[in-house]
Amino acid sequence: FWVKVLMAVAFIVFIYNVSMTVLKGRKTVVSIVLLLGLWGALIFFLFAFYNPDNLALDKLYWWWVVHVWVEGVWELIMAAMLAFLLIKLTGVDREVIEKWLYVIVGFSLFSGLLGTGHHYYWIGTPEYWHWIGAFFSILEVVPFFAMVLWAFYLVYRSGRDHPNKAAMLWSLGCPIMAFFGA
Repeated sequence: FWVKVLMAVAFIVFIYNVSMTVLKGRKTVVSIVLLLGLWGALIFFLFAFYNPDNLALDKLYWWWVVHVWVEGVWELIMAAMLAFLLIKLTGVDREVIEKWLYVIVGFSLFSGLLGTGHHYYWIGTPEYWHWIGAFFSILEVVPFFAMVLWAFYLVYRSGRDHPNKAAMLWSLGCPIMAFFGA
């Protein structure tokens, strides 16, 4: 219990520092999406403190917290970090990346909740939930994959060769692995 409390306090201090830094400086779509993701992670972490006596109810809350984290909140954080790297590394126009970021946020929040439906089949709900959940789970990672393909296409056309190969490879590899992981 006390480990969770210490983690929550450290996370609150971290998010407070990041929030104040962002609010004091220039507010961009990338920074706002990052804050949205970080605050969502904190809010859903607080549900870890709720421990009902009924085991079935406990697993239901746990399932929702974990899946909304993975299929919503963490995708926002990853999208913001990826957008920042793509802007800095590829020279792609900020407005274009921010439009893609809006698409990612929309897909994540819309498809993330319906994407959890692929688990409903295993708890006795009708079979169609498996297909709905599988379809929307796939849609969650399509914007990441499309954004990276498009950005690297522009890098290829512009002929820009960035010296930080590790960051370029991470920018390509992370969404590809998220795509295959889904």
